[in-house]
Amino acid sequence: MLLALEKKINECLARSVCVAWDRSFLISILHQMSKERPLSVKQKETIGKVLARNCAEAQKKHENWQINYEKEYKTDAKVLGAYHSRQPYYRPMAADILSDVIPERTRFLRMYNNKYSKKVLSEHSKIPRYSVGDYVIPRTSFNAYKNVETFELGDYATQRKVVENFQKRGGFVIEICKEIYSAAKNTKRYKLLPIGETIPLIVEERFLKVAPSK
Repeated sequence: MLLALEKKINECLARSVCVAWDRSFLISILHQMSKERPLSVKQKETIGKVLARNCAEAQKKHENWQINYEKEYKTDAKVLGAYHSRQPYYRPMAADILSDVIPERTRFLRMYNNKYSKKVLSEHSKIPRYSVGDYVIPRTSFNAYKNVETFELGDYATQRKVVENFQKRGGFVIEICKEIYSAAKNTKRYKLLPIGETIPLIVEERFLKVAPSK
């Protein structure tokens, strides 16, 4: 019986569908069997489930999934990868997606169809409210400590100066960022150059408005 089980496990491990936790679990079981240590009832139940979801039929679906993923999902997956790389739950899979590793089908579709991912994809597909060259100012809801991304700013004093100058005088849109980092409405991100500054910052659409004409 153990030899038959070992054969099934090795057949499973030879399939590309068997990845991540399933693969690690089966390898650990083989190691345990090689030491002639008995398997617990719980382990035996789990082995059955793992073998079932990595069977020959699952391998065929996996091979078809590689084709379908490249054709139907990859573009959206990159968008979601950028968002979920900043969230805890799907972060490992997001890292794989951004590294061009094809994610496991069931888990990916679970991520793809959750409410946060749908909001992110909806925002990404919207036409930007502002264009490169537009003069914008912060809305009253803008919080200098929470609603701005700063970089290349050196010390804190320099950072504060750039952000405060944007609050007082506004700035010009110099780039519309592709990535969406928030699962909310109007969260397209804009790289802005505050008036009088040489260092840009990034602010989401919901915290901006067109500067009034004088």
